[in-house]
Amino acid sequence: MYCSSRKQGFTLLELLIVCLLISISLAFAIPNLRNTLLTDELASGSRKVISLIKSCRARAVSQHQAFLIFYDMAEGTLWYQPAEAKNKTNIAHSSITLPPGIQIRKITQASKSSNKKSNPNSIWISKQGYMDKTAIELVATDNTSITLLISAFLPIIKVIEGSIDFQ
Repeated sequence: MYCSSRKQGFTLLELLIVCLLISISLAFAIPNLRNTLLTDELASGSRKVISLIKSCRARAVSQHQAFLIFYDMAEGTLWYQPAEAKNKTNIAHSSITLPPGIQIRKITQASKSSNKKSNPNSIWISKQGYMDKTAIELVATDNTSITLLISAFLPIIKVIEGSIDFQ
């Protein structure tokens, strides 16, 4: 008759070795992960642009008025203001500057309607938060690029590595 009085499980030594291996691998991985997440200027620039667009859409819906997002490719600045405003009014809280070394290569809209008093250097957002399907391509000094594909009716902004064009 076989009697198994020994219980199944891990010994303290085995658990200590596993914890040691995990801590060694984390010691090597965390600095690289931190540098990638915090110092990637292209990702930082895309997060700023996404934040500005979402903020503008939310403001258009809450104030029930159309807005325009303006961009200055030379200075890497984006800002928004009500479509009816004649000059740059109160843009201090509604503007961003892209990180150094990041610039907007191009902004492409799927369709340009002539009935929307739009400026060639602006993106129009309706009072319901709708806008034309838009692609914003950001490029870094090392020629890597990210394209932000903005949905026309949904608050979805897809981040795509590389460049895309509308057919």
